[in-house]
Amino acid sequence: MIAISVNIAVGAGSIIAFAGFMLGYAIAWRHRGRYVAQAFEEATKPEPTTLVIGDLETRFRRSQR
Repeated sequence: MIAISVNIAVGAGSIIAFAGFMLGYAIAWRHRGRYVAQAFEEATKPEPTTLVIGDLETRFRRSQR
């Protein structure tokens, strides 16, 4: 009788530990996705560039793609 209760407790503990791990992994994956999207957006944003040749000043947008 005691052996069955111990096995049930160990099994339930394993399930709870696995559920906690998966929850943490899902939260971390979601944060990673947000960080990657934000970094990609910043990296692909066109930057204004000023080119000065003699007295002529030209402003244009440079794409980083």
